[in-house]
Formats: sequence, structure tokens, C-alpha cells
Amino acid sequence: MNNRESHPDAGNDREQRADARNNRELRADAGHNQESRAETRNDREMRADARRNREQVLRTAQRLFAAQGLGISLDEIARRAGVGPGTVHRHFPSKQALYLAVAIDQIRQLVAEGEALAGTGDPGALFTLLSRMMASGAENAAVKSALTAAEFDLRDAAPDAAADLTHQVARLLDRAHSAGVVRADVTVDEVMAIVAGAFAAIRHAGADTSRERSDHLTRIILDGLRPPSRR
Repeated sequence: MNNRESHPDAGNDREQRADARNNRELRADAGHNQESRAETRNDREMRADARRNREQVLRTAQRLFAAQGLGISLDEIARRAGVGPGTVHRHFPSKQALYLAVAIDQIRQLVAEGEALAGTGDPGALFTLLSRMMASGAENAAVKSALTAAEFDLRDAAPDAAADLTHQVARLLDRAHSAGVVRADVTVDEVMAIVAGAFAAIRHAGADTSRERSDHLTRIILDGLRPPSRR
């Protein structure tokens, strides 16, 4: 007889131990997955907070640069934005980095406005967007002057944003052409070149007259783009 007789319950015991071990592993995996999901939620919330803080700093900086000039400190911008100085310095290690971010953010705002105008169906929406672009040029003249002095070209620094804005202008120009509210012979490249030239003129105007010059140039540009029968 074999001395190693098998107990009838031995197989069941092994199966129960294996099941218990599997259950422990499943619970451990479940706990790990819950922790991972919690960490993912926390990471998302932290990233969302960081984005909100960055946007708040950008909006505040844009407003203060337009109202008070470029002399305002990063710490004062942080105070006005309701964030700590470390938050500003973490996102924007220098004044120049903040200038560039403000200028790019303004382009993206104009892109969003162009998208909204494209959805209205208004054949004259091109003129609305161009007016807004000119107003933006006046509001951000000091920032753009600082970037120009530092030999920054926004088309090189933010090619996607610049291309998106050109695309929005092109869409609205096509609609204006179809409706006959703009000269038939004008192209989007010519429109963008005219606006760029106007921006240069605004930058050379004094802070006290930049908005006045912007308004005057806007009227000239819009009148020049309209066909003679609509002037």
C-alpha cells in the first residue's frame, strides 16, 4: 500500500487556498486601481487648477500692461491675479516670457472670435473681426513693441496660432466675397499684410494716441476693402 494515501479533502483544501490567494490578489489589484484612479483624478484637478491660474495671470497681465505699461512687476501681477508669486514665476520665468504668452493668448482669443463670427452667417463678419484685430493691436502695442525690440516674430514663435487666425480671416473673406461686400480682387495674404502694416504704425504711436490711431487706420482699411459701390 502507498504510505502517501491521499486524504479525500486534500484537493478541496488546495483549491480553497488557491481561491483565497486569488481573492487577495484581486482585492489588492482593485485597491491599486482605486488608488490609481484617485491619483488620476487628483492629477487632472491639479492640471485644471494650473491652467486656470495661468489663464488668470495672462488676462490680468494683459489688462495691466494695457493700462499701466510694461513697468509693472511680476509680483504685482500675481497679487492682482490672486495667485502667489511662485505661480507666476513657475509659468513665466521672465517678463519676456510673459510678454510672449500674452501676445499668443491674444491671437488665440481672436481665433475664437473668428470661429464664433463664422457661425453667425453674417457676410460682414470679416469687418467685425478686422476691427477686433486692430483694437487688439492697440491694446497690446507695448507688449508687441517689446517683442519686436527683442527680435521675436510671433509667426515663428506661435506658427499654429498665427496660421489659425489667417484661416479664420480667409473663411470670412470668402463669405464676404460671395456676398459682394468686399473687393473681388483682394486676397487673404493682402488683408493680413495690410493689418500687419497698421500694427507697425500703431506701435510707433505714443501710448496716449495708439487707440486713436488704431481707430483711424481701421476706418481706412475697412473703407478700402469695400467695393466702390458700398463705400
